Amino acid sequence: MKLLKIKAYQVFANYRKPMCFNYWDTYPLPPLSTIRGWFHTVLRADRYIPMAMSIQGSFNSVVQDLQKIIKFDRKGKAKEKGYPILEDFNKTLNKSPTYVANVYDVNLTIYLEAEVGYLEKFKENLLKIEYPSLGRREDLLRIDYLDFIEPVLHDFSEDEHIIDYGIYLNKETANKVRLRGINYRMSFKYDGDLLNKLGVRYFEKRDVVYIDNGLIEEGEFLFDEQDGRLIDLIGDVDE
Repeated sequence: MKLLKIKAYQVFANYRKPMCFNYWDTYPLPPLSTIRGWFHTVLRADRYIPMAMSIQGSFNSVVQDLQKIIKFDRKGKAKEKGYPILEDFNKTLNKSPTYVANVYDVNLTIYLEAEVGYLEKFKENLLKIEYPSLGRREDLLRIDYLDFIEPVLHDFSEDEHIIDYGIYLNKETANKVRLRGINYRMSFKYDGDLLNKLGVRYFEKRDVVYIDNGLIEEGEFLFDEQDGRLIDLIGDVDE
């Protein structure tokens, strides 16, 4: 089994949570849909490619940034205020100050699983695009490591593992090893046919648990021996 391992660094990033208004909150690590979209963008894919991922990392702190955000709004007093009106959408463009949460000093380790040909193409293309970024376009990404690894299947019943880094686990995995953290129902992928018909992206959801510390005392898991990292793949490669 081959996985593509990426180690990267970001000074600032906002991995925006959906359904947060008048305040841009952030996930602690890039969510599943962000990595899925990044993978497909780098591949220049024109259809969905089955994939799975393990997203891990750490950040130093969270910084609140006050920014002027341009957004769609109701028409209201748009004419009085001089806002431009988008007649076809019955909306106006509005500017308002908004607090944006940014994770600071971010170190990421990401493992990708897909057909080897796609992973090789991703590796080849990644540094050819105009610049690597993850999250918003301005969230620049420095690639520190990019290569294939062969994880081993490790039995932790004889050799416990301390988790001292952030990681998204499948909820089933977290329950199995009795680890508690922050539960998210996270967007993974959307149906392209429905998007073409309705113009709306309906996402499939995955239940994951974010933890940044814990102890695993039993069970077999994929393991990266080089960096001493647990690998719990989330996706649909094997479905």
